Amino acid sequence: MKTSHSPALTGIIMPHDWDKDGKVIQIAVYTNAEEVYVVEHTQLGQELLNHINCRVRVSGKKRERLDGSRHIAVQKYVVLEGIVEDKKCMTS
Repeated sequence: MKTSHSPALTGIIMPHDWDKDGKVIQIAVYTNAEEVYVVEHTQLGQELLNHINCRVRVSGKKRERLDGSRHIAVQKYVVLEGIVEDKKCMTS
């Protein structure tokens, strides 16, 4: 598994996994470069569940797993103002 602290990611928070009742239990950042970073379950990662369908800038420890999936342990984030899929997102 590779780990890095590279520049911040900018993308949209989207659901990545659901429980048996359809509740979102995992989110990911989908970037403009068509990369997907699964957000790890940290305190800030949990906060981001409130910003599904919003554009964000996140930074933190990135990991690439052996299966090729990319993960990020968010250490800082900013919600970017705008409207994504009819949801108004406010700067945090």
